[in-house]
Amino acid sequence: MLSGVILALCFPTWHLYFLAWVALTPLLYACRDSAPRVTAARFFVAGWAFHSVLLQWLLTNFYWAGGWAFWGQQAVCLVMAAYWAATGAAWSWLRGRLPWMPGAVLFAVLWMAMEYAQNHLLSGFGWSNLAYSQGKDLPLLQLAAIGGTPLVAGVLVAFNALLAEVLYTRRLRFARAAIALSLLIGTHGVGMALVQPAAYASPPFQVGVFQSNFPLEMKWDPEYTVEMVRSAAQKSRVLAENEPVDLFVWPETLVMDELTLPEIFAPIEALTRDTGAALFTGSQRTDAETGRSRNSSFLISSDGTLDGYYDKIHLAPFGEYVPFGSHFPFIQKIVPIISDVEPGRETRVFSLDERTFGPLICFEVLFAEMSEALRRQGADFLVVITNLGWFGSSNALEQELEQARLRAIETRLAVVHCANTGISGVFDPWGRFSATNAMVTPYGGFHRLRGDLSPRDTKQFRCVGALPVAEPAARPVPWAPQRVPQASVAAVALLVVLALVFRGRPPVAQAP
Repeated sequence: MLSGVILALCFPTWHLYFLAWVALTPLLYACRDSAPRVTAARFFVAGWAFHSVLLQWLLTNFYWAGGWAFWGQQAVCLVMAAYWAATGAAWSWLRGRLPWMPGAVLFAVLWMAMEYAQNHLLSGFGWSNLAYSQGKDLPLLQLAAIGGTPLVAGVLVAFNALLAEVLYTRRLRFARAAIALSLLIGTHGVGMALVQPAAYASPPFQVGVFQSNFPLEMKWDPEYTVEMVRSAAQKSRVLAENEPVDLFVWPETLVMDELTLPEIFAPIEALTRDTGAALFTGSQRTDAETGRSRNSSFLISSDGTLDGYYDKIHLAPFGEYVPFGSHFPFIQKIVPIISDVEPGRETRVFSLDERTFGPLICFEVLFAEMSEALRRQGADFLVVITNLGWFGSSNALEQELEQARLRAIETRLAVVHCANTGISGVFDPWGRFSATNAMVTPYGGFHRLRGDLSPRDTKQFRCVGALPVAEPAARPVPWAPQRVPQASVAAVALLVVLALVFRGRPPVAQAP
């Protein structure tokens, strides 16, 4: 319980990130001589406590879904805790079968494989990857450019395992302490060597980010559908009058009806023609073939013409579809769903005169493979549009922002993050963040904001900002962020085979 709660506090909004280096030590120390079944039970409790605190933002859905929010949140926590239990059981069992394998290395490899599984199985839900807790430790996060988020986690848990060994046994105590210290210093040294100044064109490519802060009650009221678009266009004009803008970005679902409706498209067309800047915004789209709705994003070029759209591929479970609903229809009858939309089929990139960008919509920011695919398709920066208004001022807002930071570091591409509520701005390819820097009053006034505003503060304003977008950066090992996590899974499979080969030998007790 202690390990689970401490580890959760490493994530935003608490962000006690440095505790991740010791949070798992009590759990590993408690499991030092436990049988696989006991270790699995202890890891399960720790995983449940961790996710119950980390994912408390899911409980804000009480407002929208009633009591189902509690059961849904706990179901997610129990599933994620099962991953922990399997990892703990495997660690205990393999230590007994392979006594020559260093316990810290074994635990790190198993944890990396666990995070890879969380990122991919059951549609993938890697929200709790340990790398997302380290946003304030940019040198450490640069390891994600070498091995993705699982490599960052592997370093953290290896340090915890070494510390548990130091506390538990006197054998090789100083050697293990020296290895742990070297791991801490060495990884930060490598990370600092990888960080470089961001490169910008002259003049820099400027993105005008608009954070609308429209409440969801307003979004779902047809009375305000056109008015929200007009308001966004008016405030974007004010921004363009005060700052150079090459591309406007509006958040997910700012346009709550078909973008091509004349009353909606007219103010958008006028904005782009008058300012000479293209616009990228989220909207819904009805597919001509299936007749079903899709969560989409559109690019309107600087001459006011519609230049293409992208349909969201990875839909949010229970928010946009019911998992296994086609196989178990009764689930759809008892579980409330916000909307039922059809997924898109493929990623795509959009080209402007000077730059090419790849879009991600909300939940898709979790999937590193999508960002990787967009870079391979030619994107030289990414745009994430999202609507986190469902979750009020909870920790979901800042946690999702950290996921966007990791996508920038992994791909070495700038990431434009535009939210309906929360925090909007631009990451450079090393994960440094510049937030929206101004507000527009209802009367067209333009005012600079303080640099230390929290999500609770920014919910008071219609925030805008014209921010420069860095050029793509060279990647240290282009193939590694995808292959290193896969290699950890292969390594676990090999270790299991070796353990089965040596199954006739009695297990040897060993410290964690």
